[in-house]
Amino acid sequence: MKRTRIVLVLVFCLIFTCQINSQEISRNSIALSNVTIIDVENSQQLESMTIIIEKDKILSIRPSDSVDLKGIANKIDLKGNYVIPGLIDSHVHLFRPKNRKEILTQLFYSGITSVRDMGGDARVYQSLNNEIKQNTLLGPDIYYSANVFGSKFLKDPRTKFANLGYEPGTAPWMRLIEDTSDIEKIVLDAKEAGVTGLKVYSNISPKLLTKISEIAHENGLKMWSHSSIFPSKPSDAVNAKVDVLSHSIGMIFEKESEMPDSFGEAIRNFIPLQDFKNTNSLDSEFIKLFQKMKSNSIIFEPTLLAWNLKFRPQKPKPKEKAKNKNPTQHLSSAANKMDVAAMDDWAKRITKAAYKNGVVIAVGTDFNQDVKWVQDEIELLTECGLKNIDAIKAATLNNAKVIGIEDMYGSISEGKVANLVVLSENPLEKIQNIRNVLSVFKNGIEYKANE
Repeated sequence: MKRTRIVLVLVFCLIFTCQINSQEISRNSIALSNVTIIDVENSQQLESMTIIIEKDKILSIRPSDSVDLKGIANKIDLKGNYVIPGLIDSHVHLFRPKNRKEILTQLFYSGITSVRDMGGDARVYQSLNNEIKQNTLLGPDIYYSANVFGSKFLKDPRTKFANLGYEPGTAPWMRLIEDTSDIEKIVLDAKEAGVTGLKVYSNISPKLLTKISEIAHENGLKMWSHSSIFPSKPSDAVNAKVDVLSHSIGMIFEKESEMPDSFGEAIRNFIPLQDFKNTNSLDSEFIKLFQKMKSNSIIFEPTLLAWNLKFRPQKPKPKEKAKNKNPTQHLSSAANKMDVAAMDDWAKRITKAAYKNGVVIAVGTDFNQDVKWVQDEIELLTECGLKNIDAIKAATLNNAKVIGIEDMYGSISEGKVANLVVLSENPLEKIQNIRNVLSVFKNGIEYKANE
């Protein structure tokens, strides 16, 4: 008798569940059938699957031969095609380009559904996000940072460039922090401006870095850091438990016993003296650093495109230099004095070493004027030894973790937002296939790539 009751209860629960599912799958649902899913959570591909999208969410993922599509009006047969999660660029600078709206739309049609902006005027990003939300602008969602720095960084023209209406160092999104600063207030002001995280740039001591990180995390903000925050070096940032270290070049300073005080001093007098060519990326200092990063779940964003010779812009002509009021011109001038080829090789080697030692890798292009593409950075990561699936994961799920949105974005999973990219060829067989975009789904709405 007891066994009979248990069976009846199970049958009732099964019927009840089926009724709920049939009610949830409405006529307005979208069925993507017979598609191969690139599953970045489990590092596999799932063939002949059907994805049911209800409004803006993924309602179900099932083998196609087990799904009844009767009653669904919008059925899309994707046999022979592949679906990856919407791509994310974890390092852009949208403030500088005047044609930023056109750039956002270009990025979107390439498959990028979210970006993390790492320095600029928060008012600009608030306005852009409002247009994107209201569907008057087609582009990826923008998550943005507040830059924090020490007093020596006030000499940098960018502290004025993104501070219109404020004294340099006082805007909530471009803030001077010193030992005597009210860090709690600074963090709350940044949060009020809508930032997702703080970006620590330069001239921050290890002790102050730890304090900022603690208060940022207590208030629900991410802590994003350059790999070297002169005078703090990579291990200081790791000890402060930041969430992400950006830039492969700065990792070389882990071996320095005496650090310069500021980014400006480093780029003028210290970086050109580093032996990028002969430094071993597997030296004990770096292995210890990687072990700490892995144990603290700190993500590494190498920004390979920033130094790769193939993608670096050509030097402007002298007349063009004179007319250019570029706030980062001083960086370009300094870079012209460096051995970029050796730095490019170092960037690849330290990225490969980090990956081999279990550090989670993220994908950021660090574009600020000329558009750079996530797909190029993904390809460069495979040249550093990442498997194709891991390079794709770096630009999707790992980048969602960078921002802190992995619960709802970054992979193709039931309950997550339906941000998807449909490809005509398999990117696991050839990574360049990630460029063969047929359509992009954002919030469950399809946009054809040729529109």
